[in-house]
Amino acid sequence: MATIYNPQCSSPVVANHVSTFIFDDDAKDSDFNMGRTILADEHLQSYIFEILKSGKWTIGLIIGQLTSQKDYAVKLIRTPEPVEDECSEDEESASPSKKRKRNKPESLATVDEQWVAQHAKQVTRMLPGGIDVIGVFVVAPPKMTQPAQSKLRQVLFAIQKVQKKTFPLESEQSVTDRILLQVCSETKKFTCRTVDVADPKSDMRPAEWKSQSSGETWIKLQSRVSVNIHINIPQKNQDQMFFKRIQGAILPYCQRIQDGIVMIDNKLRGGQELLVPSQSEGKKGKGKEKGAVMKEPMNVKFLTQLESSISTAPVIEDCSSRMIIKGCISCRAFVNSRSTVDEATRAIKADFIRSLISRCELLSEDIDVIEEETSIKELYDTPIRVFGCLPSSTIEFCDYVFQDEKIEEVIQRIKELLDVLVTENDLDLTSEKVATEEDWSNAQGVQAQISTSESTPSGQVREIPIGAILGAAVLILSVVLYFVTS
Repeated sequence: MATIYNPQCSSPVVANHVSTFIFDDDAKDSDFNMGRTILADEHLQSYIFEILKSGKWTIGLIIGQLTSQKDYAVKLIRTPEPVEDECSEDEESASPSKKRKRNKPESLATVDEQWVAQHAKQVTRMLPGGIDVIGVFVVAPPKMTQPAQSKLRQVLFAIQKVQKKTFPLESEQSVTDRILLQVCSETKKFTCRTVDVADPKSDMRPAEWKSQSSGETWIKLQSRVSVNIHINIPQKNQDQMFFKRIQGAILPYCQRIQDGIVMIDNKLRGGQELLVPSQSEGKKGKGKEKGAVMKEPMNVKFLTQLESSISTAPVIEDCSSRMIIKGCISCRAFVNSRSTVDEATRAIKADFIRSLISRCELLSEDIDVIEEETSIKELYDTPIRVFGCLPSSTIEFCDYVFQDEKIEEVIQRIKELLDVLVTENDLDLTSEKVATEEDWSNAQGVQAQISTSESTPSGQVREIPIGAILGAAVLILSVVLYFVTS
């Protein structure tokens, strides 16, 4: 039995459109009555209206948060149409100069799952901790969706494969179900299913897509994390792509962060506690009360075990170079109002790890492209993190901006990848700063001490922007390689 829902739509784009959706309630009527429930912000219906009015079939990503009890969908993002001069990650890794042409797919059945997976990877870079790509949605007629069920399943698994490859530590999250939402462009019927992407043999299971008009209350966590990573590059890895060398070296550091503990607002708290105690606790018979909006973010401090205190067997190997990543990273995460301390902790840790890996990969991509046509430089500008807010939501997104990029390029990238229209005034450009001449001088001074084996005086600590330090990491690489090869 299907229910009819008549949302109130005030968007001028769809003011004249028939505002009736039909939701498939198979999850309730079937034997699989334990299917997942996805709570969707009501403004997502307006987004679907806009797509329906265009008359074009669409595939895109569902952005939100997965929990053990319920899932939350906060935004839908159309996947950009394939364009020329783009290629898959694997082909680009094999030959960075290689580009391949693509034709627009004629239907869902001919969609390139790697194209959608690469879009998901780029979007994931731009999301704060706690918010992820949780599934895929399609809007199309039944004659197109019915023969494409196998393809849509392949898309979900392709996304998981790319995510696991790029952000390996995040794949350990407990919820491995991913959502497939199908909207019939003829009947406006919603059909929602989930699949366990950790099990290649898993079947599609019914789920309930439930629109909520009140919206969800989100809790913001923030932190600034000092980074000091020393990386020795083994001789056997010298010929690897730049990012592969860095990724393998920083993963142990990221694991230390993963295994560490955090203080929230200067307090150590039990993992199973509610992050924000329920205000309706002890009140019976008065219905569910909506928690107050968190006006002030919660501040988080990371505590990790000293590297020197970790007992490991010594390993002797020939190293071709050494790099140092040192600086301060701005972290932000969002969790729903019913989250536990453990869930909040995982979210802010995931943001730090995701941000560190994304910066290194973006820097590597820039180097791999530039160095083919120019001589090797000693210093590189690395991207800083800027933040903005998703429409109709308190949840933020981010982007990574190189110093030589114009703000117009950033705005266009946000529009293309997130389908969000912003202006310069909508962006927070102050969370991290671009390295100054003094920063570069300080960084070079620190690296000169290391190259001449001089020890840093005890108790002297210098905090240098991440942009300067990651560039200095490349300086170390070039200097040490020079001495080794000469």
